[in-house]
Amino acid sequence: MRRLVVIGNGMAGARTVEEILARGGGDQFDITMIGDEPYGNYNRIMLSHVLAGESSTDDEDLILNPMSWYRENGVTLFAGDRAVRLDRFAKTVTCESDREVHYDVLIVATGSNTFFPNMDGLREPDGRLARGVFGFRTIADTNGMLQMAQADDDVSAVVIGGGLLGLEAAYGLRTQGLTVNVVHSPGHLMNQQLDERGGSVLRAKIEALGVGVHTSVRTDAVLRDERGRVTGVSFTDGSSLDADMVVVTAGIRPNTELARAGGLVIERGIVVDDQMRCEDEGSVYAVGECAQHRGELYGLVAPVWEQAVVLAEHLTGSNPEAAYEGSRSTTKLKVAGVDVAAMGVKGPELDGDEFLQFYDSRNGTYK
Repeated sequence: MRRLVVIGNGMAGARTVEEILARGGGDQFDITMIGDEPYGNYNRIMLSHVLAGESSTDDEDLILNPMSWYRENGVTLFAGDRAVRLDRFAKTVTCESDREVHYDVLIVATGSNTFFPNMDGLREPDGRLARGVFGFRTIADTNGMLQMAQADDDVSAVVIGGGLLGLEAAYGLRTQGLTVNVVHSPGHLMNQQLDERGGSVLRAKIEALGVGVHTSVRTDAVLRDERGRVTGVSFTDGSSLDADMVVVTAGIRPNTELARAGGLVIERGIVVDDQMRCEDEGSVYAVGECAQHRGELYGLVAPVWEQAVVLAEHLTGSNPEAAYEGSRSTTKLKVAGVDVAAMGVKGPELDGDEFLQFYDSRNGTYK
């Protein structure tokens, strides 16, 4: 059997393996997965529910593939052992533990990392995030926030970034009883998905939850005391906000360092064709948030599922004509009592486009 190695045990990598197994790939491939987190595959979408106390890290809705799933399906998983080097000529992947894994077919599913803006006070001298500063990407991030939220009374938090993830983090922390403020440098919330009027309606809904909203402000520093503990954030206009915790949700960046060092073609992400094959490669593929297809990057679940199906059909030969042609993006905000769904473009693109708006300020409805 051919040796199939998957770098990344997140939602993209694990879903692709599931699709491969569903098409008889277990009889074609000896499958090995490498993941830098010390557990099986879990649903990152559920982390906002865990933070809000609506779910737990033991919940079946969070853990998609427990360790037993890998054994039962004949998949070798090296969990908690980050892949650090790719040699395309020797066809090997080397891990932090110095373990060397050989492959015939390689899938890179390294996902994305939280983007941390360059600002004073964000990190310790050794590069680690300062105590009290968090991303919102992993179980470890979520557990760290919960531990700090529950350690003291009257804990306050600032969430940097008023997009989808930032609002979910803010709601979760507010549900835990924290004083929460969202700061967002653009002029209105969820500016990637909503126009100004839609953002205005959403702001009123978020403020009604008890979350402070500050738009058109740029954070330039995390403020800390002499013991290194977070005390607040400051803005470029000279103002500041007090806080014990800072959560950074200012976007994500494809995790391409391993692929770049291994010689794969990188633009914003790892460049792939319609079969998810890396450019100029015969046996290396990429899938998920790290992959750039026809110039586009996708940070949502539905496109990842579509990519996984195409790649599985291609590798197993179950559909030789399988091709990924891109996805339509839809977004839904998972905050209790606030219904936001966005799809397509935000406004007219051509002078002749018909543009209809329904706005009911009294009831807080915008369409």
